[in-house]
Amino acid sequence: MHFSKIFAGVAMASTVMAALTPQQIADGIKLITQKSQALQAPAQSITTLNGPLIAIGQGPYPTIINGFTDIVSTANTLIAQFPGTAPITKRSEAGEREHPKGLIARGPDAQTFVAVHQALLNILIGKAGLFSVVPVIGQPVATSLRGVEGVVDSIAITLIQLIRDPTADITPDANSLDATLTLSIDVYEGLLS
Repeated sequence: MHFSKIFAGVAMASTVMAALTPQQIADGIKLITQKSQALQAPAQSITTLNGPLIAIGQGPYPTIINGFTDIVSTANTLIAQFPGTAPITKRSEAGEREHPKGLIARGPDAQTFVAVHQALLNILIGKAGLFSVVPVIGQPVATSLRGVEGVVDSIAITLIQLIRDPTADITPDANSLDATLTLSIDVYEGLLS
C-alpha cells in the first residue's frame, strides 16, 4: 500500500469516463495520510496521568478518537466515489513508462500511507501497555480502530482491483497494514478484561 509510491507526483493514465482520476485518488489518500500523521503527536503525549482522562472526555485519547472519526469520514467520501473509476496504469505525463521505484511522493520527506499509519498504530500499541488496569480506554479506542480498519480495507481492495500493473502490486503493503491494525485492535480490546 505504498500509495504515494504509486500515485503521488505522477499523472496516471485513465479513461475519460472515470468517476475519479488517479490524481484525485492520490490527493484523497494524501489527505488521509496527513490526518493520520497529525495524530502522532497526541498519541506520543499519552501518559499514565492523562490517558484515564478519557473517562471525562479529556486528554489525548478523545483527540485521537475524533481524528479517527475524521479519517473514516474522509475515506468514506473517497470510497463513495470509486464506483465507475477506470483501471489505473502507471504512466508519466509524457506517457513514458515509469519504474515503480520512481513513483515517489512529492517532497524529500514525504512518507507513505502505510508507513504513517503504522507509525501511529505502533505508538498506540506501545501506549496501551500503560493501561492494563484501565479498561475504560479499551472499548472506545478499539471501536474507532475498527472503523479505520474498515475504510483502509475498502480502499486497499479497490486499489488492488484498479491497478493494472503487476509491478505495482500493493497487496503485501495492504496485508502489512492490516496486520498492524489487527494487532492494535486486539491490544485495545485486551484492555476490556
